[in-house]
Amino acid sequence: MMAHQSQRLQALDGLRALSIALVFLSHIGFGHLFPGGLGVTIFFFISGFIITKLMLEEWDTSGRVSIRNFYVRRLFRLTPALLFFVLISLALMAVVGELPPKKEVASVFFYFANYYGIYSSFSGELIKQPLAITWSLAVEEHFYFVFPFLFIGFIRLPKRFLSLIAVILLAMLAWRVYLVLTIGLDHLPHYRIYTATDTRADSILYGVVLSIVFARYPDFAKQLAYKRVFFFGVFLLLLTLAIRSEEFRESLRYSMQGIALFCMFPTLVFGKNRLNGFLQLPPVVYLGRISYSLYLYHWLVTHSVAHFLPELTTLPRIALITVLSLLLSHLSYRYIEQTFQNLGRKLMV
Repeated sequence: MMAHQSQRLQALDGLRALSIALVFLSHIGFGHLFPGGLGVTIFFFISGFIITKLMLEEWDTSGRVSIRNFYVRRLFRLTPALLFFVLISLALMAVVGELPPKKEVASVFFYFANYYGIYSSFSGELIKQPLAITWSLAVEEHFYFVFPFLFIGFIRLPKRFLSLIAVILLAMLAWRVYLVLTIGLDHLPHYRIYTATDTRADSILYGVVLSIVFARYPDFAKQLAYKRVFFFGVFLLLLTLAIRSEEFRESLRYSMQGIALFCMFPTLVFGKNRLNGFLQLPPVVYLGRISYSLYLYHWLVTHSVAHFLPELTTLPRIALITVLSLLLSHLSYRYIEQTFQNLGRKLMV
């Protein structure tokens, strides 16, 4: 059922491209048509799947997982591009006279930006809160502060590991339901459920589950390739977008989307079909490869253009935002991300 390694990675990059496209289109003014939140959820799912897959391969090859190498990889993968993004953001904020307090910058680099945004507020009115986009990085880092140790402790017993994950998934769903129905959305801080680690990290766990299933239960994994499974996932995903109740969206939606992606992912990434072929088109793959930098810069560019060139009409504005976002992302990927990832690999030798 699985394609070759290079094809798998290409399709994963293609899926990242789809994710960032949803986020980008939502943020430049088409949020009523394109669900940017779903794009972030897909990013989380992919992250859980691919990192667990890499850890499983390392475990199966050497019988161990190097915690040191795990964190070195993440440090050199994420931090250099993030540092340059923050410096550029601070420079633009200084130009318009809106420099943020030090604790706000600290929230980005010490990965508590999501809770900072919930219980405080990011700076920026003229250039709208450029550092706020880092909330999702905080969710992932909180997850990966814990997950490698759980992996090492339980991977010898995959059924027990999956049972533990199932309990965590149910507990997080129950926690969201409690917050919505008992405390109430009117009494919760804005974006409390959407951006907090304790209410969103399960989107990563669904990807973890799929990766373990592929590696340890191949017979069951084959059944996930059936068309009926894929179309059930499509139906479930569309249902989460169709139901507009805020109570549903802040509670059941994320769990249902996780299950939907679990059902759709095998066909999209590993199947031989037109959807998979589209995800492997070179421009789509490249968009996926620069998606991390594009996620960071598109928000800054969008609001910088709005501030410095407010007279631009819709089409020229969108064209300029697109060109500048892609250019900055390409430069970041080519000269920062790749350079420091190569350096990180040398340190792990």
